[in-house]
Amino acid sequence: METLKTNDILSSSWGYEQTNINFYRVKRLVGKTMIELVRLESMQVENQDLHFTQTSVIPDLTRERKRTFKRKIHQGTKSPFVMISNYESAWLWNGKPEEKTNSLFGH
Repeated sequence: METLKTNDILSSSWGYEQTNINFYRVKRLVGKTMIELVRLESMQVENQDLHFTQTSVIPDLTRERKRTFKRKIHQGTKSPFVMISNYESAWLWNGKPEEKTNSLFGH
């Protein structure tokens, strides 16, 4: 069974009528079932979408937000995840760019 560890990067994809992408870094383990996280800023990478409705992003590992927070680790069928809020869950990032709605097309 896969587990989360310090410095792992998590990503979340959420939204209604638009796709938002957030990235988080595991700062430390808190006991056996909790982790402390910090949100990372994202940066745009080359976009392959010819209509420019999507933007490809990756985490900017050099730019963390200040606030850390704790979340319980849940075990999914394939990998662990955390619930950031009632509408957002974050999973271990696969290292590939994520696609979000371009800011010109979202709300």
